[in-house]
Amino acid sequence: MPNSLKLQRLLSDLGLSDKESAVYLSALALGPSAVQKIALHAGIKRTTVYSVLESLKSKGMVSEQISGFKVKYAASPPASLRSLMINRLSILEEAMPELSALYNLPTGEGLIKHYEGLDAVKSLYEDVLAGVKPGQDYLVLTDLFRWQRLDAKFFGDFASRRDRKLVNLRVLTVHSAHAAKRINSDVYIDRMRMLPVDMKITTNLVITPQCVVFHQLEPPVEAIMLNNRSVIHLHREMFELIWASTGPSSKIVS
Repeated sequence: MPNSLKLQRLLSDLGLSDKESAVYLSALALGPSAVQKIALHAGIKRTTVYSVLESLKSKGMVSEQISGFKVKYAASPPASLRSLMINRLSILEEAMPELSALYNLPTGEGLIKHYEGLDAVKSLYEDVLAGVKPGQDYLVLTDLFRWQRLDAKFFGDFASRRDRKLVNLRVLTVHSAHAAKRINSDVYIDRMRMLPVDMKITTNLVITPQCVVFHQLEPPVEAIMLNNRSVIHLHREMFELIWASTGPSSKIVS
């Protein structure tokens, strides 16, 4: 039961409702099954399970199997959960223009700053590196190739100085030959993981205990920095979920 509750919380963080999480986990555990059996296992009324299964079907999380007059429902493989993660990141990407339009948070509990142009963005990275302390987390979700090609000399030097500061670096990156080469290096072999092959990212996300940074990797080059505690916590939790779902990526061949 404790493990089941933990998995339900994980699915909830990925965007499923409590009932959707319970029904999906039941279908996953039972294999192809009739609605009655799934409802009994999930502890949810059969009449309610029908609508929940329809919702899961629309998300690609379950499928119907029809044999004669019998209809059974089968859970999609756990790997399909990645699509939920990608969808949530897409929603975040769509919200970027609205976030960029903000400056001060209305509650006064934090600050949002907007940076335009490559020079301003590089200054932001310097401020972030100066603010993070040795041993503190420095979490990155990125397209490593796109990030570094913006200014190979500056970002290469920046990465070296970040390593020398001994921060607790972890990087999630999209697939590329550049990332594959880095992931096998002594610096990154246990601190970098690859995202699903079909996942594309156009915004560099940096999370430290002090702030969250969104840096647009395609023109126009701009970034926003938020130092609100709730925002930092939310993005850290999302990063940890994605990190746990990817698995180690050592010994990648470019």
